[in-house]
Amino acid sequence: MGFLAALGSAICYALSYCFLRKGQAESSPPDYGLLPILAMSAISLSGVAIIEYMVGGRLIKPGADLPVPVLWATCSGIVGTFLGRMLLYRAVNQLGAVRGVVLKGVSPVATMAVAAFALGEDPSFDDGLGLCGVLGSILLLVIESRLRKHRAARFAFQSAAVIGITAACIQGVGHVFRQLSVQTGLSPLPAAAIDLSAATSTYVIGLLCRGTLLALLRWYAQHLNIWLAVAGWCSAAGVFLFFFAADHASVSTVAILAASEPVFVALFSALFLARLERLSWWSGAAALLIGLSAMMLVTS
Repeated sequence: MGFLAALGSAICYALSYCFLRKGQAESSPPDYGLLPILAMSAISLSGVAIIEYMVGGRLIKPGADLPVPVLWATCSGIVGTFLGRMLLYRAVNQLGAVRGVVLKGVSPVATMAVAAFALGEDPSFDDGLGLCGVLGSILLLVIESRLRKHRAARFAFQSAAVIGITAACIQGVGHVFRQLSVQTGLSPLPAAAIDLSAATSTYVIGLLCRGTLLALLRWYAQHLNIWLAVAGWCSAAGVFLFFFAADHASVSTVAILAASEPVFVALFSALFLARLERLSWWSGAAALLIGLSAMMLVTS
């Protein structure tokens, strides 16, 4: 069940990144589309969680010490969702959806390291093979950048790659916080709602402190973009499914399965971004390698 949820999360995230890239290309949002996607995701999941509570659903597991799981979900929202996405969306804007998300494949490295240290998880041999596939796919992108003739293009890739890898490491830490939140007593749905609400609140507070919130809201009011809204809904589904998967499997395995996103991004890019996203043999092979690594875990 956890494996299927993790793959479902990867598909939803992939759709989110494709729609994000399309929205970025159409309107060039000042914050790369972060505010509407976070807000749409938080409102959607919070609304569903409230409805579940009203119809008698269980939001907290029996015997849970409430402040602790809420704290972990809040930390995952601030660290993994807000900080990680703020950097990742910039990388997607500069590199494109496929290459940006392939770099996100580094996140399982951080997830496995933190999980082994904080949760005592012992990565399996299959986890190691999956991780090798992730690193191999990133190596293919590095080779692709080295083959480019223009030095400016290589430098642009290197700068965006540093941003993307940093985002992936931050999100990897957030993945561990997600599992801690469901392990200590929260059900996946409220945990996901708290995660996204914390991320959105942190971003809004930051914009208020900088005095740019009203200007950003006015900009989005003048440049309505349905693709960013759809990306927000897909993102909400992806976050919920990740929490659900983390509640039924080890977070290391879930994170590596989630690294299959580039395969789906490459497929969806061909469908939705054919005129926008130029897919080379190198980036296509990188996406396929990550997907095969994830499939090894499912069939093991």
